[in-house]
Amino acid sequence: MQLNKILLTVIGISVLYGCHKIDLPPHQQEESAGVVYDWYKFIAKVQRPANPQPVVLLNFRNFAFIGVGLYEAVRNGNKNAESLSSSLYQMPAMPQADAWQRYLWSESANAALAMMFKLFLTLTDANKASIDSMEKVNYDRFSQTTSDAVLHRSQAFGRAIAEAIYNWSTTDKFNLSSVGYVPPPVTPASWVPTLPAFATVGPFLHDSRPFLWYSVTALAPEPLEFSENPSSKFYKAVKEVYDIGKHLTDAQKATANWYADAGGPGVGVPAPYHALSIITWVNENQKAKLFEAAEVYAKTGIAFKDGGIITFRSKYHYNLIRPITYIQRDIDATWLPYLPTPPYPEYTSGLLGAWAPFIQVLKKEYGDIEVTDNAYDWRGLPARHFTSLSNLEDEAAISRVYGGLHYKWTQEVSMKMGKKLADEIADIKLVSNKNKHP
Repeated sequence: MQLNKILLTVIGISVLYGCHKIDLPPHQQEESAGVVYDWYKFIAKVQRPANPQPVVLLNFRNFAFIGVGLYEAVRNGNKNAESLSSSLYQMPAMPQADAWQRYLWSESANAALAMMFKLFLTLTDANKASIDSMEKVNYDRFSQTTSDAVLHRSQAFGRAIAEAIYNWSTTDKFNLSSVGYVPPPVTPASWVPTLPAFATVGPFLHDSRPFLWYSVTALAPEPLEFSENPSSKFYKAVKEVYDIGKHLTDAQKATANWYADAGGPGVGVPAPYHALSIITWVNENQKAKLFEAAEVYAKTGIAFKDGGIITFRSKYHYNLIRPITYIQRDIDATWLPYLPTPPYPEYTSGLLGAWAPFIQVLKKEYGDIEVTDNAYDWRGLPARHFTSLSNLEDEAAISRVYGGLHYKWTQEVSMKMGKKLADEIADIKLVSNKNKHP
């Protein structure tokens, strides 16, 4: 009798499934990340000609939230994934997908990215219209294989995530202004505003809410002991920058320019698109599917924001003199760095504050793989090929020494700080059964 009941139940379910098209509960799908890669390449083209160019530190921060939002928009499609709200500092609970409804996570990503770009980035009306058009093209493409009910549900969920992420971002106290900042007493070791703008940027950035508890108080170690004695390590480090700057080769100048991303609309690559182009290249080259790609964009985004906060906390805590000030005062009054000196203290490195941890995140995900940096292919410049991500990081670090902006030892410490931050990011447990590279 019991067996007959079970058979009747099975037959009834079979008939039901055969007669009606129903939405099955979501399950782990191997959706392509193509829509995500297309969006990141598209928005780079949109902002590249912007005049004025996006504010570097602000744009890094914005894309950090966008990466986290992308992950939240698709993570319900992976049955083993957890929300970042359970790991990140003061992150509220995010909207939840209906566990008994079907979603197309590519459409959730499509809707979330389109909305977040418009919410976070400085765009013209024409830019926003192009984003709307791109979103519709993707939606229409998905509609060829997915029902309207599923697409509408997926679109609404992506937009709900975008709105929640943006609302959370408005409380992070991100402040690049120097209004109200009182510099410490000037000593021979002190940073002072320099050419070309004699400005001060970011002294309160350390108060911005980070993504990790670790980053609330993280600080670089004490810098090399300052000295004006020609036999001291500090003087020799300064003299090294001076000597390199006096005899720069064309290749060294090209390296400095490559990572400076300067020159304005149509010439440079506004931040953080150079870094994002590398992240996207690596994800594509490693054939990352949607969920893994979203996780990488989220974790590298965390590196962008928290790396900047830790860097600027360290900069204004130690307030260390820039090479241009030391050299012109103690070595050669006519010396100028190859690149313009940024308007904040020297230690630690602003470039490596973002680059060192994001590169280490990629190494944690994929290993120390070969990488191609084609950030300037749109200008016809040849790509740079590296046998490892570590070699890419080394070149980015030395580029700032060639530019006359940092001491070598500052770059070395900055890379160590980036690796430490990336280790903290890697400790975020999002997918319990996923193997990582050591």
